[in-house]
Amino acid sequence: MATNSGYGSLIPDRTLMSGKSFDVHYASSSYSATVATIFLFNLLVGVGILALPSAIAKAGIFAGVLCLITVSFMAFISVTFMIEVLATANAWRRTKSVCRKGSVKGGLLQNESMEEKSQIKVKTDVISPPLFEIEEKFEMGYLSEMFLGSVGSTFFYAVLCLYLYGDLAIYAVSVATTLEQAVGASHQISYYSFLWGFIMFIGPFCFFNFQKTTYLQMFTMVMRNSAMVLMIVLTLLDIANGHRVPTDQLILWDTDKAKELLGMAVFAFMCHHSVPSIILPLADKRKTLQVVLVDYVIVLLYCGIIVFSAVLNKPASAILPLYTLNFSDHSVTVLAKFLSLYPVFTLSSNFPLICITLRNNLMALFPVSKSLIFSQQIFTLVALMPPVVIAVFTHDVGQLVALTGSFAGLAIMFVTPGLLALYSRNRLDKSVPHWRQMHHHKSPFQSNAWVYLTLAFAAFVLMTRIL
Repeated sequence: MATNSGYGSLIPDRTLMSGKSFDVHYASSSYSATVATIFLFNLLVGVGILALPSAIAKAGIFAGVLCLITVSFMAFISVTFMIEVLATANAWRRTKSVCRKGSVKGGLLQNESMEEKSQIKVKTDVISPPLFEIEEKFEMGYLSEMFLGSVGSTFFYAVLCLYLYGDLAIYAVSVATTLEQAVGASHQISYYSFLWGFIMFIGPFCFFNFQKTTYLQMFTMVMRNSAMVLMIVLTLLDIANGHRVPTDQLILWDTDKAKELLGMAVFAFMCHHSVPSIILPLADKRKTLQVVLVDYVIVLLYCGIIVFSAVLNKPASAILPLYTLNFSDHSVTVLAKFLSLYPVFTLSSNFPLICITLRNNLMALFPVSKSLIFSQQIFTLVALMPPVVIAVFTHDVGQLVALTGSFAGLAIMFVTPGLLALYSRNRLDKSVPHWRQMHHHKSPFQSNAWVYLTLAFAAFVLMTRIL
């Protein structure tokens, strides 16, 4: 079983997730809807956004607008599926617990021959809190095992591990590229030197277990948002001073580049694996959907401002794949160094946490780990070395982001939530015909046509990468 080794007390990071953890209560550490909105915002605004300006500048303005709006809307739909399934899992587990205690003979496990009125009375009057209240954290791995069986659970762990491998490779390449640019040395010498130096310095931390990372996550949060706001302000000031791309030189649509952009957008808008950890401490869970909706609207606008200010400021050929590097020659040296080295600070602090999470999920995926001597050390190396090898041969951050989002990202963001929604609803339909009247966390997209739409969209994005 994978343990939740990455989360801080209250501030989770979008890349840190566990596999089957549950039975976690936050009665003593709840937070308001405003705080939840801030945390979810920080999860969404990650490293993926730094690859978007260059990608959209090359794919075209029209392609960028259409892609960002479509992906963010589809991502919001699938997040509502995750919220619904999380509440359903709480109901399922709560009713089984009540049945074991002998308090009631009904509930979700009850024979369908019982009258519907009696079923509903059991759920609303006997079980307290309300049946579909979210009080326990069920990670996506456990949800997959609960509703999709061992095959679905294995599939999720496999794509989760692939996603984390991609994350680690992106981080390693980003840090080495950033340091190389900051020093300005020969590419063949500096990139590999910084890559190996980074791994030698950070690698040993991957062999430990991090349980309390609140201060680390707060540091990352402050650094990330300071850098993002600063990039927007500096770019807008530069545009105001007359440094802008002539209208006739702007790229409006490039089909080939737009295909790659889809995968990057998926990577940028994904937070689905962290939904349970964001929702559980929320004091008033009736505001869950409101928090998610507000965040997706804000992040969409945030991405739009960063991306399109960059596109209007410089031609596509001048925007580097890692957007922070565009400020390395700014006239204010302090700001130039801060933005140039921003990925080094934030990505380095998260790299060990992601590696630890990947190791734990690999151990959950391969039960043989329990019988091995030094299994933790062995699986740490298995988690750490492949991304390093990838970083040796691939230096393009944009390509890595696109590939990670187009394959593993799709499975986590659309396929798994869609299948969970279908199978959990089917189980409820058989046991509680009128469950929609009681499920106060149900998705506003109740027709299964929305589920099929998200699955079709995932298939479309995948086909654009393969064909």
